Amino acid sequence: MITKKQIIFELESLLSLRGLVEVYEEVAATQMQKVRGAVLQSRQFQEGLLAVFSRVKKAYLKQQKTAKLHRVSNGRVVAVFVAANSGLYGDIVDRVFDEFVEYVKKDKPDVVILGKLGVSMMEDKLPKFLYNYFDFSDKTVEQESFEMVIRYLIQFEKIVVFHGRFKTILSQDPSVTWVSGERLDQGEGGQEARVETDYLFEPSVDDVAKVFEGEILASSFEQTLHESQLAKFASRMLALDRSVDNIEKRVEAVRRQGRKINHRLFNRGQLATISGISLWGK
Repeated sequence: MITKKQIIFELESLLSLRGLVEVYEEVAATQMQKVRGAVLQSRQFQEGLLAVFSRVKKAYLKQQKTAKLHRVSNGRVVAVFVAANSGLYGDIVDRVFDEFVEYVKKDKPDVVILGKLGVSMMEDKLPKFLYNYFDFSDKTVEQESFEMVIRYLIQFEKIVVFHGRFKTILSQDPSVTWVSGERLDQGEGGQEARVETDYLFEPSVDDVAKVFEGEILASSFEQTLHESQLAKFASRMLALDRSVDNIEKRVEAVRRQGRKINHRLFNRGQLATISGISLWGK
């Protein structure tokens, strides 16, 4: 039978844990608000740039017939999984990884993992798959780490990034972004829509393609990293808020137990008093 001392100890532990979780929740909320405005403002702009890049790429290949773009033309594809360095991010990292695993098993691309948590996930789900790992901060996009990753990625013709995407505070979804400009004009059933429009380029489609290829890729990749950070912070805040609710429910249950024990002890004391009075009366 649980004792009053145990009740007091558990209640104190729960209240301490609640305070700690609330602090983490406040930190997550602050981090989310810090990047939310910038990410949402640049999202539409970056998506527009990628759409234009896709059209420029198709127009270039159409006009040049057999020509390839300038960066690299080796046909190699790399899939990047933006993971995390720690836990407490809710389920968003796991959901992104599920889509990543499905794609990797089907298409067999080269693989890049960002974040320590991704290493353990790979060992668990894809133990025989070779991959390149880069340490990456959950909180900021450090320039040195970013440039190191970009230098590796540009050797691939096609680059696809799997990351979380913020919709609302209550909703974060897995997202797939082709930062190299492919698959942005897909129609129904995953088929690329045919581009019928012809464009005029000034000074030339060749020069425009060079600019887009050199500038847009890094910018779009950086946007996916910020998107991932925002989704993880929002998911963490939501998960911690649910934890606070669960702790509150447990605190109330423990307090009910405490009241029952107090009543039982009080009743026992009353019975002892009555018994004592009866003995004195005799």
